[in-house]
Amino acid sequence: MRRKRGQAGIEYVILIGLLLFFFIPLIHYSFQETNNAVRATQLDSFVSRLSKAIDAVHSIGPGSTEIVVVTLPKGVSEAILYNSVNPGEPSEIVLKVQFYGGVSDIHASVKPYLYGELPTSSGTYHMRVSSINETTVNVTIN
Repeated sequence: MRRKRGQAGIEYVILIGLLLFFFIPLIHYSFQETNNAVRATQLDSFVSRLSKAIDAVHSIGPGSTEIVVVTLPKGVSEAILYNSVNPGEPSEIVLKVQFYGGVSDIHASVKPYLYGELPTSSGTYHMRVSSINETTVNVTIN
């Protein structure tokens, strides 16, 4: 009677190789999508928290100040405080981001005119939002 030695070992190696062949790309794709979801949430949080602070300081009146802690992820190429030309139209906070293989704009509208600067490098920032007068709010990196 002849025994086949080593056949089961080779079958296990082939089976594990096939499983790795299919699962490694799936795990890589899952990590990429999770990272993109976290970035999208951080960008949305940055813009919404900053716009709420601007509107709150504007409604309280001149001399009021608020410090907002925000996190900016990687990939922001430009951050703009855009003031409308026509009176009565809202101003905007605009972030241009390398996202999903292209450039995306993330923005929020605010009531007052905006002055100051926004960061473009990734990190956590303490942003000082100050009301200058009845129509203007200043945003600076603290």
